[in-house]
Amino acid sequence: MKIGIRDGMLGLPLEETFSKAKEIGFDGVEICIGGNYREHPLWSKSGVAEIRALSEKIGIETPSLSPGGFTSYTFAHPNDETRAEGIAMLQHLSTVSPELGAKVILVPFFGNGKIEMEQITAARFIDGLKAAAETAEKYSVCLALESTLNADDHQQILDQVASPAVGVYYDMGNATGLGYDAAQEIRQLGDAIAQMHIKDTGGNHAGEGEVDFPAVIEATHAIGYDGWYVLETPSKDDPIAAAAKNLNFARENY
Repeated sequence: MKIGIRDGMLGLPLEETFSKAKEIGFDGVEICIGGNYREHPLWSKSGVAEIRALSEKIGIETPSLSPGGFTSYTFAHPNDETRAEGIAMLQHLSTVSPELGAKVILVPFFGNGKIEMEQITAARFIDGLKAAAETAEKYSVCLALESTLNADDHQQILDQVASPAVGVYYDMGNATGLGYDAAQEIRQLGDAIAQMHIKDTGGNHAGEGEVDFPAVIEATHAIGYDGWYVLETPSKDDPIAAAAKNLNFARENY
């Protein structure tokens, strides 16, 4: 079992985040990209090379990339140029992921970018995802959807796209907060789950909120999940101590 942490959770610059994450005991760091995504090192060859060298030097992996800014460029966006920019963003990340050893790209749909029910079967949405998936498939990368949808709706999208390069990034904290049965959904989605966030509800540390972790853990074992677990847990007043606390919870329970 490998456990990572999102790079913003420690409140440090990327180089220090890699070092501190390794020191705490994490196996990897999920690299997050914000709204000004073109300013991120991943948008230059030298930047990608520097991150790869840093990862190798410290001895910590990069399991996934998380372009949070994608929520402003979704497949269903009414503006053609904006929609095309979002697709191009994911295509670019698909090309650089292999250089970092990353197998998963988190594709977020929240806030103004959340997936509306009528979009699930809309050609504009599905065709946009197919276009991004075609590139991801070429580079053996998975576009993992994380949204407010339930397991049935996620599966409906996956069935229409029908690509091995599209899956679900499952967040048991989000699911529980939305009123879904996380353990049941994990069993239902099975192999469609590309990666998981470890998170509880209400901004609590893992195991201190409403997530039924024993049931969730049993479900992950039942489907034979052997992918990464990435902490998206609260930093509280002491991000380093909080990260260590939640890592210990994961190590002791999973």
